Amino acid sequence: MMMLAAATVMLLMASVSVQAQELTQRKHGSIMEQIQQSALHNDPDAEIKELLDYAATFKGTRYRSGASSPKGFDCSGFTSYVFSKFGYSLTRSSRSQINDGEKVEKNNLKPGDLVFFNGRAVGKRIGHVGIVTEVDSAKGQFKFIHASNSRGVTVSTSEEPYYKRRYVGACRPTK
Repeated sequence: MMMLAAATVMLLMASVSVQAQELTQRKHGSIMEQIQQSALHNDPDAEIKELLDYAATFKGTRYRSGASSPKGFDCSGFTSYVFSKFGYSLTRSSRSQINDGEKVEKNNLKPGDLVFFNGRAVGKRIGHVGIVTEVDSAKGQFKFIHASNSRGVTVSTSEEPYYKRRYVGACRPTK
């Protein structure tokens, strides 16, 4: 009789445990669902901050034409390398990267947007790309990180004469 009572108690405890687990799962979801619901997972601003922090780790990396690795970057190699670590697939040239997202007007720029500039000759085709790091909407200015052929990976402002007169447009990359 005692064995029957002990078995019944164990069955009840197991049933309560299963019910508790089911309730917890209904309330919070599976671990994967919890991760997907987390603020970091669903916060594009947090992802962009992480992307910009990652990009900043390459400051000072030398410029190398045609290169896209931490040993050296050209401008589009830098942007495609950084964005790829966050699940974005950017094409490999600055001329084509302008089509790798939604076009953005200069007055609507946000950190993480790509900005494009003419190459050495003003008024010609796109020849340079960078990633917006800060925006001052009131002044219509922004800062961007990029691989400069004279300074390597560096941060510049839209007000530097070289970039101010060469600005072409911007896009917000999409996954």
